[in-house]
Amino acid sequence: MIKKITLLTLVMLFSVNSYAQKKSKEEVVELMAEDTCECIAKKKIKKSATTEEKEMALGLCLLQSFNAHKNKSKYYKSKTLDDMEEIGEDIGIAMVGICAEDFLSIFSSEELVDIINEDDEDLGFDTSNDSGLTIEVELIAMNNDAISYIEAKDDFDKTHIFLITDEFEGYELLKKSNFGKFYTVTFKEEEFFDLSEKQYITKKVITKLEAL
Repeated sequence: MIKKITLLTLVMLFSVNSYAQKKSKEEVVELMAEDTCECIAKKKIKKSATTEEKEMALGLCLLQSFNAHKNKSKYYKSKTLDDMEEIGEDIGIAMVGICAEDFLSIFSSEELVDIINEDDEDLGFDTSNDSGLTIEVELIAMNNDAISYIEAKDDFDKTHIFLITDEFEGYELLKKSNFGKFYTVTFKEEEFFDLSEKQYITKKVITKLEAL
């Protein structure tokens, strides 16, 4: 009888553990976002604190949540601290729908602008060009829809979509034989109305393409 109970217990534990690791990426992101929101609330960060102190507190909350839930999803199980930028973006987007008001109230408008500008610099954006923003990317694909666009990846393996709305310098480089090659893309940001989102969304519009 004892052997049967022990075997049943082991089977149940294995089943629970297997189920815990079968959560989808989205489910785990939501768990991490909820934990991070609670963590930030408990820390009671003052608006008078320095930007560095606020970012450090947020980073510690993100890391704590990631370590607590990463093994619940196959997608995140293999992720490491080197992937925290991507993970932070995933969690941050989810946090907007959970505790945006409390989270954003920590930072002043000036701090938020500085953080966004720092992120652009980290991704390789060069804002010194008066004619637009520039970034070095690997050309991945081109799509001809109602509005054509190209897909490219930067050095951080982040995918970027560039819309094609006008003829631009270097457009002749857009051909399949050049997929996988690296280019400097100059672009501008414009707002387009997204029917599914029922709001205007900022998109990147390519204005120039140069081979590296």
